[in-house]
Amino acid sequence: MEPLLLAGIKALILPPGVIILVALLGFLISGRRPLLGTVLVVLSVLTLYILSISAISRPLVSSLETYPALPQVLDVAGGPQAIVVLGGGRYSDAPEYGGDTVGTDALERLRYAVYLKKKTGLPILVTGGKLDDDDQSEARLMNDALRDIFRTEAKWQEGESRNTRENAIKSRAILEDTGVEHVYLVTHAIHMPRAVEAFEVVGFTVTPAPTMFAAENKPPHPVLDWLPDAGSLAQSRDALHEFIGQWWYRLRDWLGY
Repeated sequence: MEPLLLAGIKALILPPGVIILVALLGFLISGRRPLLGTVLVVLSVLTLYILSISAISRPLVSSLETYPALPQVLDVAGGPQAIVVLGGGRYSDAPEYGGDTVGTDALERLRYAVYLKKKTGLPILVTGGKLDDDDQSEARLMNDALRDIFRTEAKWQEGESRNTRENAIKSRAILEDTGVEHVYLVTHAIHMPRAVEAFEVVGFTVTPAPTMFAAENKPPHPVLDWLPDAGSLAQSRDALHEFIGQWWYRLRDWLGY
């Protein structure tokens, strides 16, 4: 599926896009079907509220952040042989940098990968492709950030993949002749279950190395948990994105696609 088409579909089936569509549908049919129209509008507002409160977003995210952080003391003997870092988006046409650079998510993942490299001495593989109108792959931008910010470089760059499943397949192709079978996999904690599944399917032994634990970063509050905020809505959206992604990958496997 083309990246731009996929982005459009995501915008329509995930909040707030799907909520706006349902509310608009309710408004449009309210003249002929006032009861149904009112129900759809009220349901949309209620759903928006539910997904925008920490009391809901936190357990959604927590249900996905199932892999714990790595211990501070790592036993490197007989363990992973490399560190694989998944791309996390780009900051396009950044005026202060004079062009494209890595986005916030990618930078957070790179920071943790460098931290692991200093602890283990293991080489890094960065993985992430580009859209048709991009000049450089995300992997190239990630390696530039490693060099310019962290004063290190990736040993391998995989710059053709467009999603997590392709990250795994194409990383496997690069590493299959190197003897690397066991890897630390670095991505956000909420994304780790889908990422681990994708990498294990292609034959990797995976030690999850999650970073940026969103659920733990926002402690419960008896009042604020029930007040809507944009951050909670974003976390709910990210969680739903992961649930749909897991379902989609398993459906494709079942269909043999």
